Amino acid sequence: MTAVPISIVTSTTGSARAETLGHAERGQDRRTEILAAARELMLTEGYDRTSMRNIAAKLNVTPTTLYLYFRNKEELVYNLVQETFGILLENLQSVMCPVTDPLCALRKGLEAYIRFGLAYPDHYRVVFMTLPPEAKRDVCQKKQEECCDSLCEQAYGSLEKGVARCQASGQLRAGDAAAITATLWASVHGLATLLIKSGGHPAASPELMIETLLDTLLRGLAPEPTLTH
Repeated sequence: MTAVPISIVTSTTGSARAETLGHAERGQDRRTEILAAARELMLTEGYDRTSMRNIAAKLNVTPTTLYLYFRNKEELVYNLVQETFGILLENLQSVMCPVTDPLCALRKGLEAYIRFGLAYPDHYRVVFMTLPPEAKRDVCQKKQEECCDSLCEQAYGSLEKGVARCQASGQLRAGDAAAITATLWASVHGLATLLIKSGGHPAASPELMIETLLDTLLRGLAPEPTLTH
């Protein structure tokens, strides 16, 4: 039996791997295209009027093609949510994790949340301002039964842990950490939504509004001074 040269076997294996990677990359590109088309339709037509069929029409493909990547609209919505929170989580971790001072880290996280919305306004509009709350809740709860914590919970958890660290270090007042986190989130979410929808306020620049909001929130939650007699 003639031995097969090792160089040929190695080359063939490498070629097969490259081909496999190429298929995977093309598949991911197609998924990204589908999500982008769905996002655009939801912004222009609304959630209820966005279907797998009109997403396919927008991409000039058959509905059958979409089902190769997403089983149904529910799964597509879940991936839209996961994609958005994945980007948000990456932004939060990149600014919070390297900072050792808890209060500084929390401030950077709150600022990163607002800036995420400004950098990805379409992602933000769809997930936070277009999708019905029950649609997000239902798909995320269903998926959580199948896998670990969702990226949504991880992103929100970054802020929650930030609040807890600040309380432990004495930089925020004692109290219900969950309520404080929810209040901080509602505040930065409100400003992000305002800036995305209107572009700002005639009396102040977006940058000044961001700085003023963060100063007001964190100073207002500072520990109360101890009175001495």
